[in-house]
Amino acid sequence: MKFFFLRHTSLKVRQDVFYGQTDLDVSENFSYELKNIKDKLKKEKLKLNKIKIYSSPLKRCVKLAQSISNKIVFDKRLMELNLGEWEMKPKNKISKKLIKDWEDNLMTFKIPNGETNKDFLKRLKAFLDDLEKEKNDALIVSHAGSINGMISILTGERFDKLLKNYWEKLSYGSLSLLEFKINKFEIKYIGR
Repeated sequence: MKFFFLRHTSLKVRQDVFYGQTDLDVSENFSYELKNIKDKLKKEKLKLNKIKIYSSPLKRCVKLAQSISNKIVFDKRLMELNLGEWEMKPKNKISKKLIKDWEDNLMTFKIPNGETNKDFLKRLKAFLDDLEKEKNDALIVSHAGSINGMISILTGERFDKLLKNYWEKLSYGSLSLLEFKINKFEIKYIGR
């Protein structure tokens, strides 16, 4: 069983802005980035008409998923972390103390009117539990945080460690692959 994770393309948003579940549109580079993504998928010899494709229902993932297939299962559990009151705020507009509390308590800190990473991972695990029952290969179009979370759940690696190791590798339009071998998932590659 192989799970491919595809991060959405670049967005119309400043780099320093928190945007979790805000339904942002893709940038003007979408066509160019889509061509590169299709080349990656072709290199992997992915038969898009034979693999089940799942996607977050946020616009940035929907546009990408619908550009590579017309058979997609949209699932709200794949959405990015809910950043509550931090949505669409530049990092410098959030108190340094709150940011530090969040970084020091990554799993349990609850962003005001948002969710904790613990709850976020619980939501992602429910999706993966359903997916694993199907015992089929899948392509999942999602977000950097969601992809890191799912990799953490499937491999047993700590979420905070994964964030530090893979955050920059999961660039816009990047592809990652986990494969099930001998009772566990192994990382084949991250962020191609």
